[in-house]
Amino acid sequence: MKLREFVDNLTKLMGERPETAEFDVVTSQDDEGNGFSLVYYEPVIGNYKDGEFTSEVEVNAVCVN
Repeated sequence: MKLREFVDNLTKLMGERPETAEFDVVTSQDDEGNGFSLVYYEPVIGNYKDGEFTSEVEVNAVCVN
């Protein structure tokens, strides 16, 4: 998913359900619901390739946790 699509989805959700602006943000461990955790950190940019994320090379991704 591209950041624009993610932000558009959040904007739509908050427009339809304004109370969600005060909800906690969580991430899922996998698509089967085998675990969830709170998001604690601000988004950061870096490079994502082959399952690895680093900030030491050309940026191409946003990490949300």
